[in-house]
Amino acid sequence: MTDLMLDIFSHADLKSLLKLRKGEKRLGQQVRLLEDGIKSLQKAANKGVKYAVLGVPESIGPMGNSGQSGAEHGFDAFLSSFLNIQSNRFLDGKEVLLLGEVQLGDLQEKALDLDPSSDYFSQKLHLMCETIDERVEPIVRLIVEHGLIPILIGGGHNNALPIITGVANILGPINVLNFDAHADFRALEGRHSGNGFSYAMQRKKLSKYAVFGLHQNYNGENMLKSMDALESVKYTFMEDIQYADRLLLDSIEFLSDEGRARGIEVDMDAIRYMPSSAISPSGFSLEQMRNFLRKSTQALSPKYLHIAEAAPKTEAERHLVGKALAYLVTDFMKNA
Repeated sequence: MTDLMLDIFSHADLKSLLKLRKGEKRLGQQVRLLEDGIKSLQKAANKGVKYAVLGVPESIGPMGNSGQSGAEHGFDAFLSSFLNIQSNRFLDGKEVLLLGEVQLGDLQEKALDLDPSSDYFSQKLHLMCETIDERVEPIVRLIVEHGLIPILIGGGHNNALPIITGVANILGPINVLNFDAHADFRALEGRHSGNGFSYAMQRKKLSKYAVFGLHQNYNGENMLKSMDALESVKYTFMEDIQYADRLLLDSIEFLSDEGRARGIEVDMDAIRYMPSSAISPSGFSLEQMRNFLRKSTQALSPKYLHIAEAAPKTEAERHLVGKALAYLVTDFMKNA
């Protein structure tokens, strides 16, 4: 446990983010912290903690998939909003452990220093992605081992692989529902944000995969054919969604195997005009996504939540992204 690449949040970290107001109680005043390092994780679970919030501050996966940087800022944006919402009858905060964030600053700095025109640029990023996998997976595994539900925020969708692997190593191969404009089921060509789910299935950690809200214009024919060949994969195009609740129920039923754990993934590029690594004018509204997340959480009793690809660049974008992430995470917590 001492080898975990994890920066644990302190009371000083928490205090610096709180904006208090007389007569009101913020969620950040109620959340739990690890008082005695990672070895006190069981103590937190014994005190009624249900969720462990973990940040993944990197954009190496999206960059390795010909995308943009920015996803390294998603977790910070989330914290500023999440910790300052009201603690009330709907969500107290004592059920939440603010764990910290995966140590990725060294890799992120190296990635941003790389010259995109240099030899083996993509391959270097793919190798860094493998290192990210090695850092994220044991932390997720430890959270699940202690009976908590990990909620991971920030970074690229490459992190689906180590999250699924960490959960599956404790609970067995799992079923996953992904709200996404892209299937991220690309070829096994080296690790990046576009092939987390294909790698997870190839390694037999992912049992069934359903992706909801694909955009016809941005999913390659070869990838679609590879998914068509697998009975364990189901996908729904946004262009075909007229009665969203009914089609979502089809995806939920597909994943509802007895004895299989389930997980939920949200790619922020599925929400229209959301600052993300692949921002789009077309997609679900935030209200639709919140509704989908509430319904699927109630139906699937998921063992983890992963929200990826939020990539705010300006202060206004940070505010927008932070509030959107906080809405989604609290919707999950209230319905899990």
